[in-house]
Amino acid sequence: MPDVDGNLDTIRLLLGVARLGELDLRGWWRAHALDRTGAYVLSNMFRRTWRPVALELDVAAASRMHEELLGRSTALHLFSDLFPFRRWTIGWLAEQKTAPEPDPLLGALADWSMQGSLDSLGAWCGGAAQARGESLGEGLHLGRLRSSELADLATLQFTARLLAAAYLDQTGSLRPPYFDLER
Repeated sequence: MPDVDGNLDTIRLLLGVARLGELDLRGWWRAHALDRTGAYVLSNMFRRTWRPVALELDVAAASRMHEELLGRSTALHLFSDLFPFRRWTIGWLAEQKTAPEPDPLLGALADWSMQGSLDSLGAWCGGAAQARGESLGEGLHLGRLRSSELADLATLQFTARLLAAAYLDQTGSLRPPYFDLER
């Protein structure tokens, strides 16, 4: 299993997209995890760990929304079970709950404004061109990946940047970006 700390850039992308979908930003998941409402509720229930808990809720909401819209396991999206990204992220969030000092990323995500979120997420994509995929059904088709490519860390990290960049120009209803899996 890859070192979670070595994949922090990918984890940051997934958390950024999960946060972007909250109601105070793009509203795709209709969730209040890190916004003012979520902060009020969750910080009273989970005094020390409310930010990681909030982001776990965002990741769960994003995963569910992507699965509902795309509806098939061969559509490889940022939150797909066939990518390791969500597992890395949930593991990292669990570590944050027991860390002596929380990672500054947690506070930064909580403080995001719309423009700040787009600026940060764009920078984290590391110059990945915003994908100009093809709208198919409820999603945005970006291309194909072979199952053998899912074992290559460099390919996975590049794919995560492409997928995250495809959310930047989306306004209105979500069209989850995805790659088709070729076996």
